[in-house]
Amino acid sequence: MKNGIKRDVINICIIIPTTVFVAMGLWVFVYKADFAPSGVDGLATVLQYLTKINAGIFTFALNLPLLIAAWFILKKRYVIYTLIYTVVLSFTLLVLEKAEMYQYVENDVLAALFGGVSQGLTGILLRIGGSSGGADVIGCMIQKKMSHKNVESIIAYVSYVIVLIGFIVYGNLHSVLLSVIEIFVCERITAMILRDRRNAVKFEIVVDSSQTAAMREMIIFELRHGATILKAEGAFSEENKDVLFCLVSYRQIAEFLRIVKGFDGAFVYYSDVMGVHGNFDWRIEEEKEEDFNKRKMRIKPSDEKKDR
Repeated sequence: MKNGIKRDVINICIIIPTTVFVAMGLWVFVYKADFAPSGVDGLATVLQYLTKINAGIFTFALNLPLLIAAWFILKKRYVIYTLIYTVVLSFTLLVLEKAEMYQYVENDVLAALFGGVSQGLTGILLRIGGSSGGADVIGCMIQKKMSHKNVESIIAYVSYVIVLIGFIVYGNLHSVLLSVIEIFVCERITAMILRDRRNAVKFEIVVDSSQTAAMREMIIFELRHGATILKAEGAFSEENKDVLFCLVSYRQIAEFLRIVKGFDGAFVYYSDVMGVHGNFDWRIEEEKEEDFNKRKMRIKPSDEKKDR
């Protein structure tokens, strides 16, 4: 219970400054450039353009009924975090207007780029279990009721509708192109935030069972990584095979491929991994390292002779 409260306090302390930065990005870069950004912020921007009423009021008014509905469908923590974001964003936008905060008007394209960067910071909310409201809430509620639906696709469709509304309101293709730039940058920044800092590459290697022990030792004692081994059988040869799964850093790709090339008949493929949690405990293997090094020294002369 205490851990849960502590986590909520930390997350709220993250949400508030993040939301202030998002609000400043919208105010400084977006509102004077005459285009609709992604999500409910885009709809609020269009309404502000038409009525000259602060977008913060519309953001709160549009999100509140969605959050009330979400309270009965989605997780309470998700709704509370999103409500905090909505309140802080709306309040900050009203304060910025009252303070007559500077707004950038020199270059629309740069405004769209940096508007996308600031709005992409909402990825921090997604990472801790909240959202920026609007399309995210709609998408999550739809998926809750229809689990086969893809949330990202639903959110994308809502964004396209808002861009279309922006085109109708602003009446020019320029506003659409700026919206596309902003949405693209926003999505890239959000993806970077959601992507775990411990990026890695997953290797899957198929080898003969007789080679598994040697490869395992190379992975552990040369690359200093663990591996998972699954038993398999060749579909064509019907021979006993093993499949080794291993995660390595990007800088170790070349070294890993060099190791694999030393095993005749080994088949390898690898792909990006979004993130990594957990650690390989090297202490368990330390006692075996000395034995591996001794055997490695014994086979080294024959390897050098083979190379000559």
